Amino acid sequence: MSITASQCRAARAMLDWSQETLVEGADIELDILCAFEHGHSKLDLELQDRLRAALEEAGISFIDDNQTSAAGGPGVRMLRSPGEFDTDQSKTVQYTENLAPDAPTGAGG
Repeated sequence: MSITASQCRAARAMLDWSQETLVEGADIELDILCAFEHGHSKLDLELQDRLRAALEEAGISFIDDNQTSAAGGPGVRMLRSPGEFDTDQSKTVQYTENLAPDAPTGAGG
């Protein structure tokens, strides 16, 4: 999937990254990133892959055009790491009667 200039800018904003931070992480030149983000040039697949990899490694997920709905356009989403969920695992209770299977083998549900 290709990345749009808007997705790139939005991903940087979500991460609170400067262009310099992304350039360093993706190992591309600043003037190339600036031209891409301003819509003055397109990136070849290798450079797009490097940008995408750097942003995904930082926790960004890219959404393709019409991926979640017919009316939706391309976008970005910040993924949460498991440590960011507000679930207190010490308060999780697993009852022993729910651990054993209660249906015959092959009984789908």
